[in-house]
Amino acid sequence: MNDTIQFDDDAERASIFTVPVRRIRPHFWTFSTFFIATTMFYVYVHAIDADTSSWRDTPSAIMGDIVYAAGFWIIFSPILVEGVTMVFAAMFRQKTRQEGREQGREEGREEGQAAGRQETDATWREWNQRRLQAIADGVPFEEPTPDPPNGTNSVRE
Repeated sequence: MNDTIQFDDDAERASIFTVPVRRIRPHFWTFSTFFIATTMFYVYVHAIDADTSSWRDTPSAIMGDIVYAAGFWIIFSPILVEGVTMVFAAMFRQKTRQEGREQGREEGREEGQAAGRQETDATWREWNQRRLQAIADGVPFEEPTPDPPNGTNSVRE
């Protein structure tokens, strides 16, 4: 039996807890950006804006807060990246689906109109053939025109 991890070709994941290979870079940059921003915030809070702490307590206070920030961003940066990806993917799917529906409706209308024109043309050709045959035979032709556009029947000779 093969005990090595098999990657799914579509998702490129080893398990549900791994990061997709194609999104390792966004996960890294998201974590790094938020971790650096949080670190800068704690430096500001403890070193610049602190009124009561001494300079000797500042590095340990900053490091203590940064450890919690690192744990927080390790957990929540993948949630953030995957959540944003999921939202944008859903929006893209909805837009693509909507465009596909509209394109399908337009194609259906065009096909329906073309089929209707062909059917109408065939009906008119048959009517005209009967009319010409009646004229050639010297018989009066009193058949109304097929499917007139203005809703009235007229007789043409």
